[in-house]
Amino acid sequence: MSATRTEAVPRTVTMRRRDLSWPVLLGCLLVALAVSVAVGTRPVDLAVTWSVLPHAVMGDTQSVSGVPALDAAVVESRVWRTAAGVLTGAALAVAGALLQGATRNQLGDPGILGLTAGAACAVVTGAVLGGLVSPGSQLWLAALGSAVAMLLVYGLATAAKGGARPVTLALTGAAISAGLGALTSAMLLTDQATFNSFRTWQVGDLSRPDGTFLLLAAPVILVGLLLAWPLGGSLDTLSLGDALGRGLGAHPALIRLLAGVAVVLLAGTATALAGPLVFCGLLVPHAVRAFVGVSYRRVIPACMLAGPLVVLLADTVARVALPDRELQVGIALVIIGAPALVAIVRRKGVVTA
Repeated sequence: MSATRTEAVPRTVTMRRRDLSWPVLLGCLLVALAVSVAVGTRPVDLAVTWSVLPHAVMGDTQSVSGVPALDAAVVESRVWRTAAGVLTGAALAVAGALLQGATRNQLGDPGILGLTAGAACAVVTGAVLGGLVSPGSQLWLAALGSAVAMLLVYGLATAAKGGARPVTLALTGAAISAGLGALTSAMLLTDQATFNSFRTWQVGDLSRPDGTFLLLAAPVILVGLLLAWPLGGSLDTLSLGDALGRGLGAHPALIRLLAGVAVVLLAGTATALAGPLVFCGLLVPHAVRAFVGVSYRRVIPACMLAGPLVVLLADTVARVALPDRELQVGIALVIIGAPALVAIVRRKGVVTA
């Protein structure tokens, strides 16, 4: 009896901690939203920020009276930047969780596996060769590039000796990312106008998308998130192995297909919005598992909250890290993500199953 009670106490504590994780995550995200709107390189009085905020959300700062036009414009740009961070963070974090579950690879990430590089290359190719620079064109080009990169990485990894093992996928993705990144840089250097337009976007920038771009991207990301949410239980089954999963009634090929479609929509759209951000899709799923457990039924919705939180905090730090100038959010994420990647590999190793 005493042993049973002893085992029940840690389990109860763990369940309570997981239940508390949701309001904590939501509260932290709300704080990050407020800080993202209020903090930046140019100081704006908080009273002015909150008075302009409703008008900025509606895109109507012109009608605000008693506020300097420059302050109103700054608040409006922060609102769009915050919205881009929410969409991008949720999309990349959920895409990373889906990739980790579908491939059973702890290093699954749209950046590491080449999807963001493929999306970026497609967007730049369309701009340089076809003059396709409208938000709608960039969204579809990014989705196409992400899909082609996914098929290329998986095809090459499958053809390698031993098949598409996690290590093979990661190495193939890194090689494809390097190649596509070099091609993207070469095209930008040959076209000065496109280079000027995509210079900061290439390293990850939330300040580029405007309201029109965000309104076009939001439904695509929403579809990807809605497609990802019900896959949690299927990914839990898939984590037991394909053979056992089939025995339990799962269809591994269909699960991976649906996960792939969701990843393409999420990673491609996020890249079109903010550029080829890396590490968000790797870090966030690993971080939330420490709070909500390993089940993808909880990991995926937790990523929808934690992804925007990480991106917004990184972007806020990037704004104020240097006096009188801003860093890009992609740089801040790399500074955070590189040591975290080393820590993950040292602590857990690389899954080879």
